Amino acid sequence: MQQKRHFAAFILTLLLLPCAFSQSDGNPNGWDRRRRCDLFDYDPPCGVCEGYGGIPYGDENDQIALSRCTPVAAADEVDPETLVRPVWGSRWTLPEAREILIGPKNDEFCFVVFPGDDSVGPLCYVPQSGSKYYDMEVNKAFRQEIIVESPIINQDIETTVLHRGPTMWIVNKFGWIGNGNIDQCVCVTIREGGNSSNPNPIYPINPSWVDNLVYIGREVIGVEYLSGDNLTDVELDHWAFGPHHLWSYPENGQILRMWQPFNGLQVYRDGVNPGEVDEALFDPIPPQKCVKGLGSATFRVGCDDEGYPIPDKQGPSTNEQPMILHKDQTRAREKVPRHDYKGVDFTDMSHVLNGWLNSSYDATPCEMWSVEELQELQAILLIARDSQFDDIYQETEDNRRLRHHILTDIQSTWAGLNRLAAADKDPMLRRIRRDGHCHEAVMWFVHHLTEDMKELLSEARVRLPLLSHHRHDCADEDGGGASAKEKICEAYREQVTCADCHTDVDNR
Repeated sequence: MQQKRHFAAFILTLLLLPCAFSQSDGNPNGWDRRRRCDLFDYDPPCGVCEGYGGIPYGDENDQIALSRCTPVAAADEVDPETLVRPVWGSRWTLPEAREILIGPKNDEFCFVVFPGDDSVGPLCYVPQSGSKYYDMEVNKAFRQEIIVESPIINQDIETTVLHRGPTMWIVNKFGWIGNGNIDQCVCVTIREGGNSSNPNPIYPINPSWVDNLVYIGREVIGVEYLSGDNLTDVELDHWAFGPHHLWSYPENGQILRMWQPFNGLQVYRDGVNPGEVDEALFDPIPPQKCVKGLGSATFRVGCDDEGYPIPDKQGPSTNEQPMILHKDQTRAREKVPRHDYKGVDFTDMSHVLNGWLNSSYDATPCEMWSVEELQELQAILLIARDSQFDDIYQETEDNRRLRHHILTDIQSTWAGLNRLAAADKDPMLRRIRRDGHCHEAVMWFVHHLTEDMKELLSEARVRLPLLSHHRHDCADEDGGGASAKEKICEAYREQVTCADCHTDVDNR
C-alpha cells in the first residue's frame, strides 16, 4: 500500500534560537516592554525588569499571565569581578523542563509549531513538559522526551524528538485515538526560521551561544512552575541577546529561566550544567519508528526507507503536492451521489449511509460518543486530509468544502459552543452538538481523505461514529443569532449539509 505523504507533521518542540536580533518586525502585536524588550534597537535600551514575559496564551498584549519583577541592581551597580556568566554544558541531562512553545500558526490545531524569526501572527502557544538529553561531545545530538498539551482538544501527545546535524526526527504517540495504536514519525531537515525554503540549516544549539549574552542586571523574578500554579520569587541575574532573555543564579551561573516573546518560555529547575548523559538514548539513529519495516510507525512522514528525510525536490515543482490518485479525483468531482448512497429523507439517508459505514469500517452509534471524543477524532481527520480535495470542492462551492470561517479559529469556535451547550438548561443542545459532530466527522473522513489514508486509519483501529437518524428542529429563527440555541443550530446546519445531496426529498 502506498504510504501517505501529506499527513501533517507534528513538529511540537525544539530547543533552538532562530536568528532574531532586533525589533525588525515592527512589533506588530504592540507588546509592551514587560512582554517584549529586545536588547537591540530599543529606545531607551532594554533594562532591569523589562522583557521578562510570563505564560502567554494569545497574541493580544494582555493575553499573558505576566511574571513579576523587582529590581535589585543595574548592570553598572554589580561588581564585574563577582559576575558569573550563565553556564551551558556541552553534555547534560535535564530530568524536568517546563515550557511554552511559541511559533507561527500553520494549522487549525497548532500541531505544526516551529519557533519563528519574527512575531508576525497569528501565533500558537503550546505547553509542554518532560526531560532533555544533550550531548555535543560524543553523539553531537539532542533528545527530548516530552508531553505536549494540545490547546484545543484537551489531550496530550507523547513526543520524542531527536536532533542531530540538520536532521530532526519527531516520533508522536496519540494515545487518545485508535485505542492508542497510532504513532507517527516525521523526518525533517530543519531550516532557519522554520521556513522549508530557507537554504540555511539549523543544528542543535551550540553550547557557546551563552557567550553572546549581555548582562542586564540583578532582579527578584517570579519563576513559573516551581510551586504549582504560583510564582516563586528568586533573586537572579538577567542576561539578554536580541529578543532572548535568560535568568541565572548569581553565585554559580546555573540557568533557571529563559524567555523569548515569539519563541517561548523555558523553566529548567536543575539547570544545564556539565554532567552525564546516557549514550544509549541516542541509539539507534535514525529511530526504529522512522525506518521502513517491522516496528515502524503507523505514519512515516517525509522519511525514506532508511529513516532519513527525503531530499527536497529542486526546481519549479518544489512546493507542489503529488497529485491525488485518479479514483480519488473522480470521486471528488462527482457532486451528485449515486442512487445507492441516497435516502428518501434525512432518517432514511442516515440508515443507508450507516449501512455503508458498518460494512467497511469499525463504527459505533453516535449516542455512544461524547462531543469531546468526536472533536479528538476530527483533529486527526483534519490533519490527515489531503488539501487537494478541498481545492476541488471550493472551486464549485460544493457542500463538502471546509468552512474556513470556522477553521480559522477552531479553538474558540468549538470551545465556545461546548460551553454554551453545557451551561444551558436544555439538554437537547448537547445532543445537537454531538449529532452535528457525528455527521461532520463522517463527511470529513469520506470526502477529505484518500483511500490509502482511510485504509491506514482502519488498520490502526480508528473508530468512526454512525450518523444520527434524527434531524433536529434547527430552522432559522428571527433572533439575530444571539441565543445559545441559535448559535448551536447555526453550526449544526453547516455540519449536516450532506443531507442536501444524499436525500431525494428535502424535508428541512
